[in-house]
Amino acid sequence: MIRAAVTLAHKGLAVFPCWPQDKRPATANGLKDASKDLDVIRKSWRVQPQANIAIATGAVSGVFVIDIDGLDAEIELRRLEAKHGELPATVEVITARGRHIYFQMPETPVRNSAGKIAPGIDVRGDGGYVLAPPSVHPSGKRYEWSVDCASTFAPAPDWLLAKITDADGNSAAPKPPSEWRALIANGVTEGSRNNTVAKVSGYLLRRFVDPLVVLELAQIWNVARCTPPLPAEDVARIVNSIAGKELRRRLGNG
Repeated sequence: MIRAAVTLAHKGLAVFPCWPQDKRPATANGLKDASKDLDVIRKSWRVQPQANIAIATGAVSGVFVIDIDGLDAEIELRRLEAKHGELPATVEVITARGRHIYFQMPETPVRNSAGKIAPGIDVRGDGGYVLAPPSVHPSGKRYEWSVDCASTFAPAPDWLLAKITDADGNSAAPKPPSEWRALIANGVTEGSRNNTVAKVSGYLLRRFVDPLVVLELAQIWNVARCTPPLPAEDVARIVNSIAGKELRRRLGNG
């Protein structure tokens, strides 16, 4: 593990340890502790030699990752490629359920999202992370570099970036109902929890669901679908903030 972590850092990727056979960070500040400093990395893995290796995605490492989660997601990707063109050869990792596809971070910020590209296809960018080989998934399956893996990170095609962001770097067009259903059913992991709670809260508030009902639903979803769950006070803070923004929007619209 320590050799693999050092090798990744040499390639310019910021890494940090997660608990063995787990996706949860093994550091006090989670992905904020991601580092390229070899001394810091060696110290971390000497303390816990079997710790999984997490790569902090986004600008800190210069990459973002497309998470293809399962056969249905692969089918969705094939449909997109048939319509827009195949993805270029790049670095890929085989995961327990699918694969991670790495791309160079573009000038436009890429943020975490779930199901925005298509159901079952998530994005890990700024504020996110993924496990890297030879980490072990909670199921016991080891992450592995794909045999078809390229040696460098390819730039993402324009059509893929357009699916993720608009020209101003903001979230793309509103999700169709099917994508919201997939997001609620599949949940999210650390790195996209805050953003997703905010999005779900905004979705409900825009449809005039009572703010107290939104808060209760957000708390229940957080416990059931976030890995690991956010502290309850964080969920309350996020919902309160989004409710305030929604109130100001309504007042501004008369």
